Amino acid sequence: MSESPIQNLRVHIYGAQGSGSVFPSRAERLALLRHANQELVACIIQDLSRHLDPQGRLSGTIEDILEGPISPRTIARYAGRFDVTEPRVYGGWTTCVRVTTADGFEIVLDCGSGFRICARDLQAQWAELPERHLHLFGSHSHLDHTEGFDQAAVCFDPRNHLHIYGNRQFLRALDYNLGIFSRQVARAAQGVQTPIHFGLMPATFASYEIGALPAAEADGPPLKSVALRAEEAIHLGATTILPFEVFHPAPCLAYRIEREGRVFVFCTDHEWRREAGEDAEWRRSQVAEDRLIAYATGADLLYRDGQYLRAEYEGLKGIGDSGAVPRIGWGHSCIEDVVEMARKARIHRTLIGHHDPNRSWSELNWLDESISRHGATDGCSVELARAETEFDL
Repeated sequence: MSESPIQNLRVHIYGAQGSGSVFPSRAERLALLRHANQELVACIIQDLSRHLDPQGRLSGTIEDILEGPISPRTIARYAGRFDVTEPRVYGGWTTCVRVTTADGFEIVLDCGSGFRICARDLQAQWAELPERHLHLFGSHSHLDHTEGFDQAAVCFDPRNHLHIYGNRQFLRALDYNLGIFSRQVARAAQGVQTPIHFGLMPATFASYEIGALPAAEADGPPLKSVALRAEEAIHLGATTILPFEVFHPAPCLAYRIEREGRVFVFCTDHEWRREAGEDAEWRRSQVAEDRLIAYATGADLLYRDGQYLRAEYEGLKGIGDSGAVPRIGWGHSCIEDVVEMARKARIHRTLIGHHDPNRSWSELNWLDESISRHGATDGCSVELARAETEFDL
């Protein structure tokens, strides 16, 4: 983590992968290695040119250039002189974003597999604090947005208090396997997905239910949640968090976070059905898109799901090695539409996340270059979201 003081809001991306965690393939690792090697060789050749005599031959020995005998230590020291451009790396962890406020509140958005790394950093930062509070806001119940919870170090420290906000499905998803709110695990779930349960997690867990689901979805042990309404502000010190509904196959929330006039909007797993229609699903999608635009207009930073290109969404082409199938109704938006929305809504900087697991690093890099150029010409910054990046607002 950066050690510079936080003036207002600091946003740290821990996971931007969609649908499931991935690890770079051998081809991707070799591509990154080639990129780094080419940069380093170019720097070395430029440096060696300073040691040439008029005939173009080296005017000294290798030891002179290394400033010491040839050894791993002197070679490493020599290589360290050069400022090699770091290639873009997007990361393979699923969704998790941390927001730290100037007055010390820690806010986490979603607990995908990136939450494990986020929790590690929080524990290191908190060190010997006798009491710690984390405010976790969930978007929805799907596994790629909850899978990191039972791996997170913050759950295993009795000094920690986790305040967990989300719709009923999100809260149930955490409680069903772990029993962290109801203090019981469904018999059918015991040991099925994880051996961890509430009895092994000494942190304190409190739930805050946002919005209301139909009574039919209220089955299961009581969660004893604090009830909150969607589009009703939640205040943490000087920071306001506004949850609002977006369009996805599972009930899903986005969040507008504002402090001292600076705004960050987090919107993952939202689908805009761009082709006009008359069915109820299209109308719900359009209402949610209009709501998102209203809350995001003029924002300093937007994180938004853009998993597909339009041709992939419509089933005209596949992604990576996957076949060409229509992805309408899968709950994700098109990259081109996110770029267009960012321009029309005058958003200062937009990060497009929830990358498809079938998309290779080289394709992500190519998309990033294309998107960045397009955004720059329209006066707004648009890029693909990358894990391990920070933004100060």
